[in-house]
Amino acid sequence: MIYKNLSVALINSSCEKAYQSYGDHWRDGFRDAGCKVTVIPYDQIPMIPPGFDLYFFVEIRYDPSSIPWYISPRVLYSWDSHVMGINFYAQIANCFDKILLASKIDVENATSQGLKNFVWIPEACNPRIHKNLHQERTIPLGFVGSYNNYIFRNGKTKDDFTSHLKQGPYKLEQIIDTFGEDYCLVQNKIKVMFDRPIMHNIGTRIFESSAAGCIPLWSKAGYPTGIEELLTEGIHYVPYDDTIEGLEKVLENIYKDEAGMARLTEAAEKHVLANHTYAHRVLSVLDTMKIPYILERKMS
Repeated sequence: MIYKNLSVALINSSCEKAYQSYGDHWRDGFRDAGCKVTVIPYDQIPMIPPGFDLYFFVEIRYDPSSIPWYISPRVLYSWDSHVMGINFYAQIANCFDKILLASKIDVENATSQGLKNFVWIPEACNPRIHKNLHQERTIPLGFVGSYNNYIFRNGKTKDDFTSHLKQGPYKLEQIIDTFGEDYCLVQNKIKVMFDRPIMHNIGTRIFESSAAGCIPLWSKAGYPTGIEELLTEGIHYVPYDDTIEGLEKVLENIYKDEAGMARLTEAAEKHVLANHTYAHRVLSVLDTMKIPYILERKMS
């Protein structure tokens, strides 16, 4: 944890439900890292006061020209670059000291175009919400997320997979519009958590489901996502080859190897909680911005 009470202005969208905005996870991460956080909604951006150690903008659902000129340092964090495209961020790059993207390949593309202020900060989990309640799991295969039938990867959308799995032998159960503590309760009913990231992003679900004690699935689509720098396949998650046939073969093997899957879920949970929480990502942000902090060291 951080001794110094760094003051952070977190500029986030205003949603009706807690954790409906993923910026709420960053708020928790900054607080878990010892920072003093003031949340400022988008509609108050023109009135942001000076004096904070860091101005952290979540996504870009506003006109960046409305940001007061006098606030600094300012960073933007976005999960959506795999959908928005790097040209979108290139147009607003001079509005922020750093642009932090969840997608590694988009940062590499930005750098290759001569943009110097792009940094890869991967997704993470929030231990306040994503946690293992150690209860009976009554849903053999689940997916918590919205429908998507318009973004194609390798000729298929995520809905192509979920629709097939709902009708197949594994009877996938899909839950939508579930956030916060309700999301945690649903996660803890699921044994195997399906996921297929939309494009070349890693996705948040692999970290969240691991922290909640699920068996995390993740599709290998052939993109250089950087996942091998964060997690080890077969130890922290179960990969499949991004085809429905490949996924069904993996599911068949999973349900035959309960002991092996128990070892994997234990290893995955320990690993993400020790390395991949939003508090860990906060330290990466502070390092990137060269904002000094002091790490707590426990005396033995």
